[in-house]
Amino acid sequence: MPVSTQGPGDVSRAEAPAQLMEGIRREATARLLPLLGEALRAERTRLQRVADEASPDAAGRDDDAEDLTSLTVLAAELIQHEHRWQKAMGEVFAAWPEPPLTHARSAFSLLSDDELQAQLIGQPVAEALDRRFESMRDIIDRRLHTLAGRLEYRGRPSNPLAARFLVDCFLRAFQAGDCGRRLRTSLLRRHEALLDAELGGLYAWCNTRLAEAGCALAGDSDHATLIAGLAGSTDALPANKTRIWEQGNAVVRSGAGVTPAAHADAPRGNLLRRHARRQRDARRAELDAAERSFRRDEFLSTLALLQSERSLPSGEGHAVRLREGLYAVASGLGIDRKTVAFDGEQDEALILVGALFDLLVARHQLAPDARERLALLSVVWLHLAIEDAHLFEPSSPPAMQLLSALVELWDGVDSEDPQSIEQQLLADRVADAVLDSPHGDGRVFPAQLAQIDGALAAHRRRAEAVERRTWQALRGRERLDAARRRARLELARRLDGRQLLPSVAGFLDVEWRRALAQSWLRDGETSDRYREVLSLGDALVESDGLAASDGGSAVADRLLGILPALRDCCAQSGDDAAATEARLAGLVAEHASPTARQVHASTPPADEDAPLLPDDADPQAGLADTTFAEGQRFMQPAGAGAARTLRLAWRSSLSGACLLVNATGAREWLLMPADLHAMIDAGQLQARPGGGAVSQALATLAKQAGAG
Repeated sequence: MPVSTQGPGDVSRAEAPAQLMEGIRREATARLLPLLGEALRAERTRLQRVADEASPDAAGRDDDAEDLTSLTVLAAELIQHEHRWQKAMGEVFAAWPEPPLTHARSAFSLLSDDELQAQLIGQPVAEALDRRFESMRDIIDRRLHTLAGRLEYRGRPSNPLAARFLVDCFLRAFQAGDCGRRLRTSLLRRHEALLDAELGGLYAWCNTRLAEAGCALAGDSDHATLIAGLAGSTDALPANKTRIWEQGNAVVRSGAGVTPAAHADAPRGNLLRRHARRQRDARRAELDAAERSFRRDEFLSTLALLQSERSLPSGEGHAVRLREGLYAVASGLGIDRKTVAFDGEQDEALILVGALFDLLVARHQLAPDARERLALLSVVWLHLAIEDAHLFEPSSPPAMQLLSALVELWDGVDSEDPQSIEQQLLADRVADAVLDSPHGDGRVFPAQLAQIDGALAAHRRRAEAVERRTWQALRGRERLDAARRRARLELARRLDGRQLLPSVAGFLDVEWRRALAQSWLRDGETSDRYREVLSLGDALVESDGLAASDGGSAVADRLLGILPALRDCCAQSGDDAAATEARLAGLVAEHASPTARQVHASTPPADEDAPLLPDDADPQAGLADTTFAEGQRFMQPAGAGAARTLRLAWRSSLSGACLLVNATGAREWLLMPADLHAMIDAGQLQARPGGGAVSQALATLAKQAGAG
């Protein structure tokens, strides 16, 4: 029997809602109750056939035998299970127009094992049935909305014949205590197949019954009554009355029902949709000129066909290409684009997804093939934007993580690098798998993310090991440079144009400077050892001053007092005992005898001791610059050499210096932040925002929406 979509019928023959719903319950019970016994018999037949064909030592034979025994018990108690099913179905209809409260619990109680098992095995079945009968169920939902209006019910009523309620009733008939999870799952699959064959006829009958009872499709003839009932005014009713059910109008805001895309716990998505709505309002005259909007089932079916065709018309921007592609497919289905427009939710999703993909293309260096694959993927993400209210939230669902991973794999492919080519081919395969997946199947996203992680895991481990060795060596070298630089500064303060004995100046320039650098490295500049070495240098300069002014015994006393520290300083510098004694003997001799003093020039570092970074690098400026963070990606454009991706593997805590490594983890550049900024400004590098390509693009869109 075809599904009726006719008007309200003869309203004078309208029945009382309770009487009408009771008639629907009886008919549904008569059609669906026998399916319980049929499911048991079909599964028993299958298990018996498996048992007859299996060898005595076949794997799983014991489990099949146990399930067969359980089925025998279930069949003997079938009447009891049918009573449970009828009770559950009665509760669904008794609660209407509210959804049934099948399990009373507090907001903080935990799911029982039975409830958790039912949810895990029942939800996929219910979702699959809902998708298959979505268009027919939607018509019934709209008629039930009109029926609920007679009861002055202000919200959107539940549909007692929705797949989720039917599956729940079945699971309550055969509870976990009656059979194991394996058998319960098999029975539910049998029941799903039986429902698949029966629901079309039941929904067609129900639609006809509601139409004959005067229940119009909500959205046409009941607009004025509904608005008046919600304390609204009919003066502002648009000429095209199908617009009244779209998101953002007075009815929706008054509580007549919120579209699935609007959720209180999706703040960023709501912000982006409001911004898209403002852009849509600028085209209001064009939209209102259409006779009607795409129905939800029409839109999703058109999307599915567009995805399977793997082709989008050319155009400026992804939103334009998506619209033209949808209209082209709809035209092939006999839908005239001049008479139909996208409704509020659909148009907002088109605007949002188009803006997101436009930004991804603008920010990344993609080859033509990658750009076209990304455009085709926008069809899949448009469906997600319709179905998932939390798609645009910072929590980043698997679909958005996968989109980021694909964009980053396609970004800046080096045609001469085998590793880069391999990553591009991996991204192509994953994109094809997403496009080939069943329309609306969300399992493909975590599965393909796992494929990417598995394919890149070994390469990432090798690259991380190389870059770790690289930055650890650089960190050690930079600390040594910092210690030497600090020692040179302290030496300069003590020399500072002073005329000193050659032995004093030489000791400070060699042994004392080395000991000071080692103390800084080993113990730190706040340690007692570091302060002791500093004090030794001051004492040596002071003893030289006493000798210059003929201090007499005071010079000897001062030298005797610091002699142990001088020996330690020589030992720390690496001198052996004989060299130490010779060095100290010369120092004492010059203090005791007249010796010419002169200004000493410190020894420049040897070539092998050249600093890692120039001495004029300002560590404070480098540390103050927080623009760049470890893990950030950079793209070297093809014009600046081979196109390739670089990564900020390490940032110095001493100077702020940035280590950029290539895909293998090898060092490419060690730059101060100012130099890195200069390369970016010159176009030699392109900085990719941290946190993932999609997350940053959405943050940009949210910022624009907030400013607008």
